[in-house]
Amino acid sequence: MLSKLTKTVSLMAVAATFGIAAPVAAGEDRMALYEPFGEIPVPSKEYRIGVILKTFNNDYFIDLKNGFQDAADKYGVKVEFFAAPGETDLLIQKQLMEDMLVRQFDLIAVNPSSTSNLLEPAARATKMGIPLINVNDAYISKEDQEKHNIDIISFISTDWAEQMRHHVRYCAEKLGDEGGQIAHIMGFPGSTAATQRLEGYETELAKFPQLESVAVLPADWDRKKAMDVAADMIQANPDIKCLSASNDNMALGAIQALKNAGKLGDMIVMGCDGIPDAVAAIQNDELTASVAFMQYENGYNTIEAAILHLEGMGDKIPETLFANQEIWDKSNIDDKIANYGRYYSGMAKLTN
Repeated sequence: MLSKLTKTVSLMAVAATFGIAAPVAAGEDRMALYEPFGEIPVPSKEYRIGVILKTFNNDYFIDLKNGFQDAADKYGVKVEFFAAPGETDLLIQKQLMEDMLVRQFDLIAVNPSSTSNLLEPAARATKMGIPLINVNDAYISKEDQEKHNIDIISFISTDWAEQMRHHVRYCAEKLGDEGGQIAHIMGFPGSTAATQRLEGYETELAKFPQLESVAVLPADWDRKKAMDVAADMIQANPDIKCLSASNDNMALGAIQALKNAGKLGDMIVMGCDGIPDAVAAIQNDELTASVAFMQYENGYNTIEAAILHLEGMGDKIPETLFANQEIWDKSNIDDKIANYGRYYSGMAKLTN
């Protein structure tokens, strides 16, 4: 295996301003928020890269897919996408990856639905000599890599725990010394993002004794489920002042529950991912805030890492690569649309 850095790289944002535009054209540079690798060599052949994602039914994963595609177009490699119907369709995703193994890809990027559902096909890929990059969520742990003889080049993702630490700090700042009750709607149990976001929520809460966590319940990343979960939460705990949801879809479900109960505006509601519907909800004074990060860059950087590995330059690839993240709320949302709109699917329509 090629040598690689053992440290985690946390990437810093570079200020840039762009208007809303169509997706990045082939050969055109994207917004250079994160450039961890420096110059990428011209590929010596037209590599074929397979990408297995959780789903395409969430704008977040469309943004991720666009990053893959734009980088593939720029560098002259082929990319093919596969995804399950939904984020909890673990067996379907596993079968899709099994089918990918006979397609003779030069490299496969895996975005598992859980930490375990792709272990078997990933082990077969390694046995077949197909390099793997673990992107976004969930993380195939070092222990599972060793146990199942899986060789992962790099984990290209974001610091999930930090996202919910953002939530807790934001609520603590807005509620002040008085504090109050806070609740958390978590994602699909067993996924890396859901687990680490919950850990971030719980560990950060310990720093703010004025905040009392009164409920933590899963809604499996689903808007409708989150609406029902939030309805139960606010009925059982009518004094909740801050509701933290582990993704924007669930935050929007909670918003609907508050509307149904006639309580919209009574509490802080926070999401995560910066999807267009959440951006619109912030503009409309419904959603308080979202923790956004450049999932587009995760896809883009994965193609760059793939090229480096396939060109024998794997020593330039860090073992873990985290993208930057930030809070979007009413105070900055218009600037974020202007700066990042072209890299988030559907966001351009918000200016119409």
